[in-house]
Amino acid sequence: MDSFAWRGSDAAQSKVAVLLPGANYPVEAPLLYWAAQMLVDSGWHVQAVRWVIDDAARSDPYSFASRAAEQAFAEAPPSDTKLIIGKSFGSLCLPWSDEAGIDGVWLTPLLTDGKVRETLASTSRRDLLIGGTEDEAWDGGRRHEKAGTFIEIAGANHRLQIPGAWEASLDAHREALTHIENFVAAL
Repeated sequence: MDSFAWRGSDAAQSKVAVLLPGANYPVEAPLLYWAAQMLVDSGWHVQAVRWVIDDAARSDPYSFASRAAEQAFAEAPPSDTKLIIGKSFGSLCLPWSDEAGIDGVWLTPLLTDGKVRETLASTSRRDLLIGGTEDEAWDGGRRHEKAGTFIEIAGANHRLQIPGAWEASLDAHREALTHIENFVAAL
């Protein structure tokens, strides 16, 4: 795995966001790409992660995702304001971010994962979680957790797309990005 400063990021920025991809969804894919652009335009330094999910990563995915986040923050400018935006497999970093006290935006998080569920049930953090009703990993977007804001996009799959409807998919992405923008503005 490696990390890089997103184009347009300024090392002098006082706020740092780390982008964690999915297993098959790179940081250059639409949701993460536009989230990164929005953050850079809002004065954030964005440190993006690239990784390959191999057998070693699958054997201990929480450590793998956590190490990637730690490495990215270490390679970014120092900051008191930190954020993680993680997509799918990247949400396995959620337990670490909770322990580290770093706010998170989790796109199509793996809510079917036991450790992610345990963290959400016990945390007081106010992370943002966005998923689609047609995403099996979203698990219905349960809202009985102790904290966090759950946004559910009707008809959206694991890529937050509406199959066979590109315009509706674009609207779904715009909705997700608007929620991210509002969340980030409140940090």
